[in-house]
Amino acid sequence: MPTRNGHFLDKFFHPEHLAIVGASGNPASFNYIMLNNLVVRGFKGRVYPVNPRGGAMQGLPVYPDVKSIDGPVDLAVISVPYLRTLDVVKDCVAKGVKLVAITAGGFSEAGPEGRALQKALADLVRENDIRAVGPNALSPYNTAVNLAISFNPVPQMKQGELSLIFQSGLYEVRLTRLISDANLHLAKLIDLGNKMDVNEVDAFSYLADDPATRVIGIHLESIEGDGREFLRLIRKASAEKHVVVLKSGRTSAGARAAASHTGVIVQGSDLVFDGALRQAGAIRAANIEEFFEIAQALERFGPLRLNGDRIAISTFPGGEAVVTTDLCYLNGLSMAAPGEATRKKIAAISPPWEVPANPYDLGLCSQFHDFRTMIRTYAEAMAVDPGVDGLAMEVIELILYPELCMDLAPLIEARKPLAFWVPGL
Repeated sequence: MPTRNGHFLDKFFHPEHLAIVGASGNPASFNYIMLNNLVVRGFKGRVYPVNPRGGAMQGLPVYPDVKSIDGPVDLAVISVPYLRTLDVVKDCVAKGVKLVAITAGGFSEAGPEGRALQKALADLVRENDIRAVGPNALSPYNTAVNLAISFNPVPQMKQGELSLIFQSGLYEVRLTRLISDANLHLAKLIDLGNKMDVNEVDAFSYLADDPATRVIGIHLESIEGDGREFLRLIRKASAEKHVVVLKSGRTSAGARAAASHTGVIVQGSDLVFDGALRQAGAIRAANIEEFFEIAQALERFGPLRLNGDRIAISTFPGGEAVVTTDLCYLNGLSMAAPGEATRKKIAAISPPWEVPANPYDLGLCSQFHDFRTMIRTYAEAMAVDPGVDGLAMEVIELILYPELCMDLAPLIEARKPLAFWVPGL
């Protein structure tokens, strides 16, 4: 199987001939949407819809089965009920297909019958030198070739350098919004599902050497492959790329929930796993929202490296500064102690009774000065203070005036990272 970088997953992300088995002509079905995403987004390869009824769908000829396709097939996405999946894979064997992605659930997560069926499927692909992603998985995405396998309509994708590995479809309900509303720039995505064959070690080893990927985000419920090798790969990749990990199944209840939908057994201490990740150089996200926010920030802005750990905090109102201070300390940061020159500058925009100190309550300042004067004075003071390494800054929606970014420019020019948020947005 010739590949760009010698890895078998290269053809998975760059198929020139793609079969969609189970394609539907019913606009209300998931399998119609899956095919439509390829047609509307302009997938750069050739697509073969497969459905026993034949005919045509969305301007493409339909083949009754995989064996009847009049050309080679690099990847078959198999989206049929679980009881039919084994027969379709047998057709792929006869056709000489070497890569399959299986969307159906009902296998190892569904009791003894499902586990037996998944074992038969695993034996079949192993005996015939086929690599399989899934079952219970939706993939791949590759923005470079306009490839998106999804049950949801996919908006126009923006090509970026963030690649994602998931063990579950939890990204599906969020990804469309992130692409369209949050301006997510994506390179590749692979959903591993039950990890019957292809696992996190396979996927990570590919993306670690992928020149189109600079940030790797990975969601795990379990480690199916060689755990030591997985951590070794993270350590090696972290020297040049950013790695963000979301590990669910952290509690006993979460582990039971993971077993119920992907059939995995979550093993080992979460504290040990957390320590191993830190030593390997990965960033661990606490939840799915933080996972996407960290990964997106790293992809868009690159590393925001602090020269020290001293943070200046400003909020509206002061109560939020207490929460922010706790978060800073819990994440290994400390409070900056700005110098006397900075104190005098902030005092000039503060009410007479206020003694300017970190954290700063800019809500008080806004009672006496216009928003722009207040923000500009604060930013300019912090930019030149040698005792401030970075800033955490809350701005209320009312203060989102057109020149705000321009007034924060001194911080950027001073290369002081700024964590900026608007509550409620």
